[in-house]
Amino acid sequence: MLPFEFVVEVFLSPLKGILAHELTRRGYSQSRIGQILGITQPAVSVYLKNPKSYYEEKLLKIIDRHELQSLVNVAIVLIESTTVEEFLRYVNNYAVTLLSSLRICTLHRIRHGVSPTCEICRDLQIYTETSRNVELGFEILKRCQNCYRLIPKVLSNIVELGLEGPVSFPGRIYVENRQLVVRGKPRPHASRFLSKLLIEVNKLQPGVKAVANIAYVAETCVSEKFRSTTVGPSNSEDDIIINITSVFRSNLYDVVYDKGGSGIEPNAYVFGSNAIEVATKISEIAKCLEAG
Repeated sequence: MLPFEFVVEVFLSPLKGILAHELTRRGYSQSRIGQILGITQPAVSVYLKNPKSYYEEKLLKIIDRHELQSLVNVAIVLIESTTVEEFLRYVNNYAVTLLSSLRICTLHRIRHGVSPTCEICRDLQIYTETSRNVELGFEILKRCQNCYRLIPKVLSNIVELGLEGPVSFPGRIYVENRQLVVRGKPRPHASRFLSKLLIEVNKLQPGVKAVANIAYVAETCVSEKFRSTTVGPSNSEDDIIINITSVFRSNLYDVVYDKGGSGIEPNAYVFGSNAIEVATKISEIAKCLEAG
């Protein structure tokens, strides 16, 4: 079986099954789900005959539960907040990355007797999507009703680590008339501090490739939704980096609150596998403000 056939079998097909169930739960019709997933309405019906757990078990053979939940969350956000094309682009790149990173090679060898020395998928050329992810993350934040309330006095930014280095917006994200605003397109090394922080955390937790800073709010509510912790006091940017990276040595966190210190505003730092996931988490945090 060719690698692209195999990634359809072990990744794309079960992912469609999970998304079919999730979109059904959200009230989408089978016809609309078919349009989104690129399949017929009868095919959607077939996917729904098996329980969601059936497809989860298949995907958990190649990715862990946290990565699976993140993947599904981001896919749903893209479907509901952007366009079908952006959703398809994200899933397609995810599948190609699974191949090029050789993450499914072991399972491929076990099931289909592929040579133990085969690494042909290393030849795949991945189109770098880092800047697009940062832009999409910002679009998600712009559509978020209360996210403008999460911008701290020092302003905000969202950074993703790509092949070209850490990519973010020049001049940061700020608020005008309750709307989030940026000037210019994302570019490498535009945010010195957040870039340095992300690089240091990534050394300890390679799956963490994006971060954004937000206001120090909703700590109790956030602790109920995400893996979070608090550090500080921090009296300089170097202190913030040291304090935050220290907690990643033994654990993985979605949100780290830093108490700040002398001349340093308290902030929360939201981490994820990419800028889209970070923006999704921030949108969830904004709902805590609605509840409050």
